[in-house]
Amino acid sequence: MGIIKQLPQNVANQISAGEVIERPASIVKELIENSIDAVAKNIEVKIEDGGRELIKVKDDGHGIEADDIESAFNRYATSKIEDIDDLYSLYSLGFRGEALASIASVAEVEMISRHQASNQAMKIKIKGGDILAKKPTGSTIGTEISVRNLFYNTPARYKYLKRTTTEFSHISKIVSAEATANSNLSFKLYHNGRKILSTPGSGKLKDTIYAVYGSEIAENLIPIETEDRYIKLSGYLCRPELTRSSRSHELFFVNGRPIYNNLTAKAVETAYNKLTNPGRKPIVFLFIKVNPILVDVNVHPAKREVKFSRNQIIFDVIKKAVRQCLKANDPTRRIKLEQNKTETTKSDKAEDEINRENLFEKNIKNTSDEKKAGLNKNQKLNTSKISKKGKYKKPNYPQKQSQLNSYAQKDYQKNINYGKDNKGLTKKNGQSFKESQSNLNEIRAAEKQKYSLVESKAEEKYFIFLGQIFNSYLLIETDKGLKIVDQHNAQERILYEKFYAEFNQKDKSSQSLLIPVKIELSIEEREIVRQYENEIKKLGIDFSDFGNNTILIQEVPVLLKNKSTRNIIEELIADLAEAGKTKSTAEIQKRMLEYLACRSSIKAGQPLTKRESIQLIKDLYQTENPYRCPHSRPVMININRKEIEKGLGR
Repeated sequence: MGIIKQLPQNVANQISAGEVIERPASIVKELIENSIDAVAKNIEVKIEDGGRELIKVKDDGHGIEADDIESAFNRYATSKIEDIDDLYSLYSLGFRGEALASIASVAEVEMISRHQASNQAMKIKIKGGDILAKKPTGSTIGTEISVRNLFYNTPARYKYLKRTTTEFSHISKIVSAEATANSNLSFKLYHNGRKILSTPGSGKLKDTIYAVYGSEIAENLIPIETEDRYIKLSGYLCRPELTRSSRSHELFFVNGRPIYNNLTAKAVETAYNKLTNPGRKPIVFLFIKVNPILVDVNVHPAKREVKFSRNQIIFDVIKKAVRQCLKANDPTRRIKLEQNKTETTKSDKAEDEINRENLFEKNIKNTSDEKKAGLNKNQKLNTSKISKKGKYKKPNYPQKQSQLNSYAQKDYQKNINYGKDNKGLTKKNGQSFKESQSNLNEIRAAEKQKYSLVESKAEEKYFIFLGQIFNSYLLIETDKGLKIVDQHNAQERILYEKFYAEFNQKDKSSQSLLIPVKIELSIEEREIVRQYENEIKKLGIDFSDFGNNTILIQEVPVLLKNKSTRNIIEELIADLAEAGKTKSTAEIQKRMLEYLACRSSIKAGQPLTKRESIQLIKDLYQTENPYRCPHSRPVMININRKEIEKGLGR
């Protein structure tokens, strides 16, 4: 007897459900797309307990005929395609005929649908793939589907569901993307009876973006519309100064379908390169229209990803179009001035000119070498003056660096006179050459000064500072060898431990902001803030609800004073929004302090004086771990003497 058997229909459906229905958000996506294909104008989504207890999607589309309502739950039953060729000219969102069958196999489903040509609706109840009831009922035109007790018969699948907030955040992403893709439709989203989202359905994309993502993004949009070869692009880009820490606000739509495709994201990010800060991602709402034959939407069971047959051409067209659009709209960062002045008076201009000239005079003074290269009295610069009429009389200053150097060199020669006597070269002040040489030797000895590390937690016994290279790395000699210290990572470690100690003081205090910082959040981000509200406030960050998914930051820890509150909060929220991760108060605190230390540290490419460099190394060796930054990157590398001698063939 053979061992290969035909799977029962209910088992086959549950296996298929494992591919199509990953989590509650997958059901929401399939049901919304069915509503869109049914030419609905209004779609209402109600969620309870993140989708565990209830997912209800109601629309006013053309509905399902009574004779088809049972067939709709059969596997591979669809009205979208008839033969294989239809797969290469798809314009509908659903087409496989797997969604309803998969959903019904792992949940309790109730559907009420009235076709536009019918006088009454039909209700059907299904549990675990089995039909429990089917009867006529009263209802308006359209379809309403309720899904309850998801994965009730597959406990292994149920236990992998995340926290309510996490599951709902995935749902909100789906609804937000579908609403943006269909600005002519009105979407409403409720969670546990509370309205989360409402779009106007005006047909204007900007109105939908405003409703879903807030006014800050809507006010910084740059329209894009271009056609190149067989590709048409439209939608909006956001100005480069407004970014996010993840790709959560990079939305792409291919022939009206929200999709994920790494190629399109890379093309946009390449176009924004050097216009945004490192690690930040642009905000885009890009609609791509191509011949359906060039797009394969059948590569993912949940139709989440697509594949292009002309990858390089798609990439080049998007990158070029986005770059040209940004260039045409001046990507330079815009600054909003808080002052109310609309024009500068003559006296203001004159005062500014005086300040510039005083700064110029100060720079000249700083170029002197301890009075040796100073300007003499006869060359003293004129004081800036303003005539009674308010006109500024510009002094006769050297205008170029070469002229300035000339002044300094002439003065140096006048102030230093060497003569000869019986004892050798002597300055007029009486100091002998031998005395000068002795002082020079002392300076050289000081340059090779050893700084003891015996009392620190370092493995080294001492260090000698040798210099800075590439304006980024400090060279030191120790008993372990030659060390190259990353100045940014070093100060990041120093500041992190300092901030950590200050932050954990019992009497830590907060700083009220003179002007509260308004932060507009996406639906997902607002839910994250609600979930971690207590933990965030324990950090000393006090905020209030400003309505419409907006919060007002009113108080921050003293450590954050004069820091970018907006960026720090956005980074925290993005970190907390990572799917499947739960953060404790301690973890949130650590993340914030890491970010603060990183942003406050000196950067690569910043020149340091010898005194600053030595102090930095001293402070580094006083930390708990001078060898790794808070992100676990190495602070220094070592080359011992044997390696140096071997490399030089000694």
